[in-house]
Amino acid sequence: MSTKTNPRKDMNEETAFSVAPMPEAVKAARKAAGLTQQAAADRFGYKLRSWQRKEEAGATGTALSQGEYEFLLLLAGLHPDYVLNSR
Repeated sequence: MSTKTNPRKDMNEETAFSVAPMPEAVKAARKAAGLTQQAAADRFGYKLRSWQRKEEAGATGTALSQGEYEFLLLLAGLHPDYVLNSR
């Protein structure tokens, strides 16, 4: 029997935003938000290839900023402290 963990509970509050997000975390959050790579690139003002580099392991200097990553977590409903509400 497989158990699923809640990403919100797995985040350590002190370290959740203290380092650049790993590419795998960016990809998982994008998918959780229901965005394609092109849609994410458009939302954050990047070209498609630039966004793809943010999701590639080993890419240097291409991580999302803290604010961008937190916004992506908000869009995905995964932010540990805040939620977005529709108007």
